Amino acid sequence: MKTLILRLCFCLMPIWMLASCTKDEFSEPKASVGTTLNHPNVEGDYSVKSLQITWKEINSGNEINVSPQPVEATNLTSELPYGTYIATVQGEVEIDDAGQKKTYAIKGYLDNIVITNATAAVTLDLFLSDPSAKFVFKEIFFTGTLTPEQKKYNGDKYFILQNNSTDTLFADGLIIAQSSFLTTTKRVYTPDVMSEAFTTDEIIMLPGSGNEHPVYPGQQLIIANNAIDHTAYNTNSLDLRNADFEIELISTINVDNPAVPNTISLAGNLLMHDRGYTSYVLARLPEGMTSAQFLEQTAYTYSYIGGTGREMFFDAYKIPNEFVMDAVNLSVAESFEWLVTAPTLDMSWTYCGKVSSDANRYGKSVTRKTLSTSNQGLVFLQDTNNSAEDFQAETVPSLK
Repeated sequence: MKTLILRLCFCLMPIWMLASCTKDEFSEPKASVGTTLNHPNVEGDYSVKSLQITWKEINSGNEINVSPQPVEATNLTSELPYGTYIATVQGEVEIDDAGQKKTYAIKGYLDNIVITNATAAVTLDLFLSDPSAKFVFKEIFFTGTLTPEQKKYNGDKYFILQNNSTDTLFADGLIIAQSSFLTTTKRVYTPDVMSEAFTTDEIIMLPGSGNEHPVYPGQQLIIANNAIDHTAYNTNSLDLRNADFEIELISTINVDNPAVPNTISLAGNLLMHDRGYTSYVLARLPEGMTSAQFLEQTAYTYSYIGGTGREMFFDAYKIPNEFVMDAVNLSVAESFEWLVTAPTLDMSWTYCGKVSSDANRYGKSVTRKTLSTSNQGLVFLQDTNNSAEDFQAETVPSLK
């Protein structure tokens, strides 16, 4: 009996050894990633209440969440499989400034983190996000519609802004700008100003001297391409005669409604990209700065090396990030390459259409999610500076 058992053990041993070797040979390689968190410099007593890093591997979509222990620690180590990652930091801090305590969201973002070695070091710069009173983009309808004959119809695009505060705000002087850079084409631009400003050559401004266009809490503004009844020309389109403002487009597609005030074109013609390859900011000039001063002070020339090796030069304007109250990056999953805003403005992107040639994108918009509703029915929209989280993609236009 003992001899039989010993023979059986020896017979099974090669199988066990083979299984062990196979498991070790094909186990997923992992890296020890040391992460340094650079907290922002603030005045007052600063305490971290919560913090989490989400590592997202962009090829597989897998996510790994890591929290510092203790929560205020600035150095931590994560075990991550080899890959290319986006790191996103979300948390909450409390600041006591002269006896006044205020809670802020704390965030961080870094993309294109390539991990292919056993050890790696990453530094994440964190920043504060203050949900103070401001306007936000509620909805962006950039795709246009198709006619019953399946032809493109572009004149019915629009923006909806909302006063996302409990105060009455004035829309006079609000700026909407479209990015010069594409989220689907990553280039090395010189000078690189993205960490401090938004580059644009298409800017519109709402008219008014400062107190002509009050917007009450929760109220919205519609800024249309052409403020007309588009259903008279395309039964699949929209009636935009009730828009608050209309954009003056290039002459070949501009149709003026004299009953609706025009926006002021500060630069270029704001023609919304119907595939969502661009991004938008909502901004306001500092008190006392005129539009002429703004254009003079922010004009600059950038360049990049083209495919032929020749340096290409372009004129644009750089809107300082501190002028910006809201930003939305748009893109398409199969073509996305980078964000064209600083992560302090927006940490991700939203979309209409799964691929660049997706015909299903027409007649769809992106709409900001509702955060809460007061007992009086006042709706507050979600604004975490993360468009993937804040917006519902591919929604039915609310003005349909």
